[in-house]
Amino acid sequence: MRTVLRLWSSKVKHDEEWRPRKVVAKRLTKALRGKRRWVGVVFSPTINNREKAEARVEELKTSLGEPNLRLMDFVPSTRKGHERTVTPAVADLEEGAGLGIVRTPLSAYPHLRVLIGDEGSLDTLGISTLTSSGKIRLVRERLGLPKPKRN
Repeated sequence: MRTVLRLWSSKVKHDEEWRPRKVVAKRLTKALRGKRRWVGVVFSPTINNREKAEARVEELKTSLGEPNLRLMDFVPSTRKGHERTVTPAVADLEEGAGLGIVRTPLSAYPHLRVLIGDEGSLDTLGISTLTSSGKIRLVRERLGLPKPKRN
């Protein structure tokens, strides 16, 4: 019995007394969070309000099988002139097209890019990509969208 106590007591530091350790959950650091991409998209002129844009993103969710797509920003064509600045990425867009930002998990990003990345997707699906980044701030800058006000 003494040998067992000696072996066990050698594991305890001299300035600690033995007691059961509390179980502490691992802290959620930035590296442990889910990775995501922010995709700047253009909507066809027929999608002129946020509800229609969210419905289009819901259709993308079902076709990709990815429940974590989310429409973050949407600026319809009627409000674009007041809220955005013209950048090279959006200078050649047709009149009446709305802009938005979609959040997607990094694992679903290649599939989303294939689905809405080609030029015909704006005509067939009503949505097409313009730019993407790992930071939403960069996508907003490229699209010329302001940072939304916090409530």
